[in-house]
Amino acid sequence: MAKATPRPLKLPTKSKRLREESKALWNEARSVDRADFFTFGYEGRTTEQLFERLETAGVRCVLDIRYNPVSMYRPELSKSNFQRRLEDAGIEYVHLREWGVPRHVRAQAIDSGTRETIWNWYDESVVAPNFTRNLHRFLNLGNPVAMMCMECDPTECHRHRIFLALEKQGLRGFDL
Repeated sequence: MAKATPRPLKLPTKSKRLREESKALWNEARSVDRADFFTFGYEGRTTEQLFERLETAGVRCVLDIRYNPVSMYRPELSKSNFQRRLEDAGIEYVHLREWGVPRHVRAQAIDSGTRETIWNWYDESVVAPNFTRNLHRFLNLGNPVAMMCMECDPTECHRHRIFLALEKQGLRGFDL
């Protein structure tokens, strides 16, 4: 019997409605008022909505964890444009490319048909060296910090791996 070829992974894997429901479930037992850190995705929001959310939460630093901080469809969210706008609002911008997911890892996930490929790589290559023992780099950013990526649903984004690791260290988070 021939081995079944995995179906390519379609990103995102859920409908818009299901992504929004998943985000709400993710935050269900969490509180923006008690959060030590935040995460957010810009998918499906206007830039004004993003800034309103960041300001309401009191975010002082946005940590861009996209491997390539460029948005073809949202140029205002590409690195230099976004950084300028954040700084005008009094919010620090830091890009950490090494906390992003390289294109070749995303391609492996698409080929394998599962995001587990990304999560396994990310836990080993990013989370283990940065978030299991030494939180120095993270804790010395302007706080409160919000880690940014594209996806609305944190469970479809690598930022949830950092989120879980920080919660294991006793910090509390909330996805804006």
